[in-house]
This record gives sequence, structure tokens and C-alpha cells, in this order.
Amino acid sequence: METLFISDLHLSPLRPQKLDLFKRLLQGRARQAAALYILGDLFDDFWVGNDDKTPPNPDIISELLAFSEINKNLFIIRGNRDLMLDQSFRDVSGCTLLSDKHVIELDGEKILLSHGDIFCSNDIGYQRYRCFMETGFTRFVFPRLPYALRIKLSHGLRPMIKKSSNKKAKELIDVDQSTVEQAMIDSDVLHLIHGHTHRPDVHKFLLKGQNATRTVLSDWYVNDSVLVCENGERKMMGVEEYLNS
Repeated sequence: METLFISDLHLSPLRPQKLDLFKRLLQGRARQAAALYILGDLFDDFWVGNDDKTPPNPDIISELLAFSEINKNLFIIRGNRDLMLDQSFRDVSGCTLLSDKHVIELDGEKILLSHGDIFCSNDIGYQRYRCFMETGFTRFVFPRLPYALRIKLSHGLRPMIKKSSNKKAKELIDVDQSTVEQAMIDSDVLHLIHGHTHRPDVHKFLLKGQNATRTVLSDWYVNDSVLVCENGERKMMGVEEYLNS
């Protein structure tokens, strides 16, 4: 059976065709998959809580719940847009929330899964922001703020971070290879799958004298893709191509 990986969908009312594609994926062939992993940034707006009614979030959650009622192997890793997701999200969506740098076994091989932003270690400013958002204090206080204030903060963060990112060199906001390698060594794996950078590719390199692979998933802003893994084979496919194959 197929195991599927997608990331960085950034679903938004501004791109209704991608929302429709996501629905067709969940309502179609993916229901028979061994597992579906969403490696972060499912939502385009910053997640503010399970009471978030910003379109198309309620529609997305409804689709996830319908999928999970048929296929229980639906997993999500938090991305930088959905850092505030917590285990209570399972109650409304049926998804199992995984920690970042999560190891799975697939076709006899251990694979490290991540959103990918934690490997952008040269971007000190972003890593400080991420650490602040991950503190127990922030994670306790933020969901208890009034809904209107959480929405206001969320909408204020997005243009601020976008403006900051536009000023940074591409090398700064890409992953750092030494950070990647150390994470793979610490997890005792030779294959890493992540998203975040919006630079889909398959990178081959030597890790302690052994062949290693870093697979970067595509975002869905313009193009889209799903990584299909079955019987030791891995193939990156456009979602439409996958649904029609």
C-alpha cells in the first residue's frame, strides 16, 4: 500500500483550485493509502486555535475528519504557520499530531520527518521567534487570549514575517547542511523528508561514509506534489497526476 507525504499546502480562499485539489485527494485515492503525512503549513493563515473560523479552515477540518473516519493513519507535523496546533486538534480533525523530527519505519528503512524550518539554523532571528512561540508560557497563554485578539495578532504576524523574509539572502532561509546531518546522525537515519523551503528536490550526499538522501517536498502555491512511497520506490508526482494514475 502507498504511503503519502505532502507539505506546505498553504490552503487559502485566494487559491480555491488548490483547496478543491486537496478535497479530491482526501476524498479519492488517498483514502486507501497506508498513511498520509502532512508535514506542516496546511493552512496559509497562522493557526489561532480550534475555534478559528477563518475560511477555509472549517472546511479543511471537516475534510480531515471525514478522511480520518475511513483512514485512521492521518498524521500532521506542525509548520511555521501552524505552530499553535496542539493535541486537542485531534478532537476536531481526527489527525494524530507528531512532534517535529519524528522517525518512522517505511519499507524496512528508518526515515526522519520534519517540517524543515528547524534546519534553517543560520536564520538566527527566525529561530529566536520559533523558540519564543514554543515556550510553555506562550503555548499556555496564547490559546487563552480572546479570539479577536488572537486573530489580530495572527494577521499582524504574517506581513511582518513576510517583509523580514524578503530582506534575507536565500542562503540564510534555506536549510544548513551541517544542521541537517547532525539531526540525521542523532536520529540514526539515512533519509530525511521535509518541506518548508519551497525548493523541491532530492539531495544525495555521504553521511559518515554512507549514502544519504534528503527529499524536499513541493509547496502548493503554484505547483503541487505528493511523494508516493510503495515497495521501496519513491516517486514525486503532481497531485492531479497521482489522482489520475
